[in-house]
Amino acid sequence: MTLSSWLKILRIYMALQTDGIVLKNERIKPLYFLLTIYCPPIADGIKAGQFIMLKVSENFSPLLRRPFSVYKSYPSSHPEKKKRGVLFILYRIVGKGTQKMTEFKKGQKVNMIGPLGNGFSLPPLPSSTPIILIGGGIGVVSLYSLAEILGSHYLYVFIGGRTKDDLLCEEDFKKLNTLKIFIATEDGSLGYKGTVIDLFLTQKKSFKRSQFQYIYSCGPVGMLKELAKAVKSKGVVCQASFEARMGCGFGACWGCVVKTNDLNTPYQRVCKEGPVFNLKNILWE
Repeated sequence: MTLSSWLKILRIYMALQTDGIVLKNERIKPLYFLLTIYCPPIADGIKAGQFIMLKVSENFSPLLRRPFSVYKSYPSSHPEKKKRGVLFILYRIVGKGTQKMTEFKKGQKVNMIGPLGNGFSLPPLPSSTPIILIGGGIGVVSLYSLAEILGSHYLYVFIGGRTKDDLLCEEDFKKLNTLKIFIATEDGSLGYKGTVIDLFLTQKKSFKRSQFQYIYSCGPVGMLKELAKAVKSKGVVCQASFEARMGCGFGACWGCVVKTNDLNTPYQRVCKEGPVFNLKNILWE
């Protein structure tokens, strides 16, 4: 085996600190940007649900890196040449760090650490069994890369946001093997008026048991807590990707813990043991 082959294997199991090159950084909605980066070392190894820690400034303001789920990524072996080694980060302007990111220019180097955390596990189900995806706000981003991998599975996709300007990824989901897309906005500006969990509950009774076995979700903690109440049935497996503020991104600072029912390690780190957890293992305060 060649050295390059060994390096590719190591990248799958180890996080790397490496530079990427900005290919594009475009505003797609008033508060949302899509950042395209050429970075084969991370694109070759990252899995759906994992994340990166991005250095947003060349100086010390802000000092800490920012965690981001990867929206799409394509390995250097991808059949389409223009996609090889490319990854996409869809981000929302929420503070000084993400505001700084809007200044990234084509050709600029950006430093990243990744892949980090544990991603989604694929369902042990036949491809004829539909999968339910539930994303709230920016959380839907991590579900799209999973949806691409699920391939032949039929998908029911629930997308929620505060307003119609907070709804993301709908057009991309339409290109996949999606049975139906359900839309919710809290202000009623598009689709169902209410939260995405409210919408899910209105549709839950219409699903056959065979269509309600495996759920993937990502969104604010409050959304995941409400989802946990709705999926207590033993026959339902729900994996949830948690959002959290992070200091380091690899488990050293213990600044992003959640409480679980694991007797050996009741407090687990979103960045290390997560960000994806079995929702039924979480103990809510």
